[in-house]
Amino acid sequence: MTLQEKINHAITVIRKAEKLALKYSDEGFHLAFSGGKDSQVIYHLAKMAGVKFKAYFYKTSVDPKELLSFIRNNYPDVEWIRPKYTMFQLILKKKNLPTRRSRFCCEYIKEKQGLNRVVIIGIRKSESTNRSKRIEFTSDCKNGCDKNLLSPILEFTDREVWLFLRMFGIEACSVYKKQRRIGCIGCPLNRNMLKELLQYPKIMKVYINTCQKIIDRYPNCKFAQNFKDGQDAFNWWVSDMSVKEYISLRDRQYKIEF
Repeated sequence: MTLQEKINHAITVIRKAEKLALKYSDEGFHLAFSGGKDSQVIYHLAKMAGVKFKAYFYKTSVDPKELLSFIRNNYPDVEWIRPKYTMFQLILKKKNLPTRRSRFCCEYIKEKQGLNRVVIIGIRKSESTNRSKRIEFTSDCKNGCDKNLLSPILEFTDREVWLFLRMFGIEACSVYKKQRRIGCIGCPLNRNMLKELLQYPKIMKVYINTCQKIIDRYPNCKFAQNFKDGQDAFNWWVSDMSVKEYISLRDRQYKIEF
C-alpha cells in the first residue's frame, strides 16, 4: 500500500471502532499520547477521522524536559496522568531496577491506563519482532477489566511516519535531533541507554542514589547482596549483561587490579 492508502485505511479503522469506543465511554476513544512521532500520527489521524477521543499523556517522572515543554506548547488539550509513585519510588518499592525482562515500570505507569475503554496506540510492526506479530485490534482482560487496544498505524514504516508529519506540516519534538527515539530516560529497551543518561546527568545521579538507598535500607535483599554500592549497581544496569555475567567480569577485574 502507498502511504495515502495506509492513511485512508487507518482513518477507516478508527471510524469503524468509534461505535464500540462510545459504548464504553461518552468521551469516545482513550488515545495514548507520548509526545513521540508515532503518537502524533495517531492523534492527527483521530482528528482527521472526526471521531470523539481524549488524548492522555502518562507522565513518568523521567521524561525529557524538552518533551514536557513540547506537549504543553503544542498539544495543550492532552490530559496528563501522574502516577502515584515516581519512577524512583517505584524502584525503591520493587527493590530492583527495571530491565527488558522485568519492565514493572511500564506495567504500573502505562499498561493499567485506559481500562474499560478503547485505547488508540501508536504501535508499529516494523519496531520489533514481537510487534510484527500484532494485529490491529485486540481485546483482553486485565485486573478484571476490558483492555481494548486499537493500532491504526501498525503497517506504517518509520519513513512513512516522518513523511506523514512533513505532509501535514506537523512539528516533531526537538529530542529527535539528538536521538532516534523518545521515551523514559533510562529505559532498558533503549540500546543507547548510557549515552542518553549522560545527556541528563541529574537524572542519572538520582538512579545511582536510588540504587544506594535499596542497598542501605534492604541489606538482605538480593539486589543489595549482588552489588557493592549504588554506582556498582548502575554500572551493571547499563552494561547490557546479566547479573551473573557482570559480577563475574567485575570480580575478575577487581582481583587483577588489587
